[in-house]
Amino acid sequence: MKKQKLAVVFAALLTMVGFSSCLNGENDPTVSPQELMKVNGVVGYYTFTSAYGYTITPLNMSALSSLDLDSYAIVQYSYDSSLLEWDESKDVTINNVVNIQDGMVFSQAPEEEDGNAPIYTISSSMAQPTYFDKYNLFIPVTYYYKNSSDTDDLTAELNSHDFVLYYDSNDAESTDSRLVLHLRHNVSDTEVQRSDYGREYRHFNIASVLSDYANKYGVSMPDKIVIEYEKSSSSSYENVSSEKVEVEYKSLFEETSSNN
Repeated sequence: MKKQKLAVVFAALLTMVGFSSCLNGENDPTVSPQELMKVNGVVGYYTFTSAYGYTITPLNMSALSSLDLDSYAIVQYSYDSSLLEWDESKDVTINNVVNIQDGMVFSQAPEEEDGNAPIYTISSSMAQPTYFDKYNLFIPVTYYYKNSSDTDDLTAELNSHDFVLYYDSNDAESTDSRLVLHLRHNVSDTEVQRSDYGREYRHFNIASVLSDYANKYGVSMPDKIVIEYEKSSSSSYENVSSEKVEVEYKSLFEETSSNN
């Protein structure tokens, strides 16, 4: 797979740029990359698999809190680059783990009531939609939320946001080279005043969508994926406009068999 660049900013709590290493001093061979990885193992004994195929195993396993297995996370870790190659499986020190929440995927057209909150944007100069493999899409959503100095209140607020992708096989905007997906944002309490905004990645498994698309158009994969979403410059849902982001797809996967 071609090297992917990604970034995540979650409610202004953490900023990472994927797979950019930091040297801890001019002569220190310790590097600290941050990477999108899959969480594997068993509870209490975790490993993390890279999109590049290698696995990292924490040396400081006891320092990790409970993680969801078979989920995805942004993992920051450190190792000695004078002894280990970046693309080999290795034992490392985990510095931080940020879980990525799953979004739902439906094979149907979105209804008017399926969204009740706007999205500020789903891309920026630092964060673009990206893939772990051809079935797993990660979308950076920047949305309005209510900040709080109380950890429990903030957690409850962030958990009240859901994101859903819709694919309509009868959508006239989709073609045999262009797969159109519709992203909708829903909050559990629309009466809450939300004036802050932060960015995070959401994960969507699009395997069923790709299957439906292939059955419809007789092609194995689209050239591009288009993500349509409801955008607003404020938290008001009354002034939304439809926006689209187009990202490459086929060119990222047609040259490799590792994701077939």
